[in-house]
Amino acid sequence: MKNKFEFICGNKYMISVNDTILLPVLLDNLPSKITVDSNELLLKSAFHISLVCIKEIIRKHNIIIPNFKDLVVNDFCEFTKNNDINLLNYLDEFKLIVEDDLRAVVVLCKVSNLDKFFELINNKYGLKIEYPPTHVTLYTPEGKPGIFLTDANDIKNLTKPIPNPIGHNL
Repeated sequence: MKNKFEFICGNKYMISVNDTILLPVLLDNLPSKITVDSNELLLKSAFHISLVCIKEIIRKHNIIIPNFKDLVVNDFCEFTKNNDINLLNYLDEFKLIVEDDLRAVVVLCKVSNLDKFFELINNKYGLKIEYPPTHVTLYTPEGKPGIFLTDANDIKNLTKPIPNPIGHNL
């Protein structure tokens, strides 16, 4: 993969170099920078919802299934042929994520059918992967990546609620 992202499943979804299946989203009319807890954060240049963080799932669940990434991508593309996964709405729920020296501001959101996909792969592979906290990373320090939020423990341990930093609803 030459680029940071590659389209999969008929060009609606993408997969990143970090083996995360993504749904690109468009956002506009956002401030170019914000300050949260004395940290200046800049608006990201592109936005997506991380749907399935395959590499993080493998790491957190010690998965040793051969070719698990390829299997999950195949399962995802098959699943989405009949079960579109789309953004339903943004919640009025913003979080500051802090992990080591990284910072990010996210907005939580709801998507369709992703819970059914996680049910499918949990049943198919005998796993207990938690449905992820779906969100869009809006702001990070200049040039820094977002931070993975893959389960309730990440929300509990890495985030804190913040007031809406953009001045309007999404």
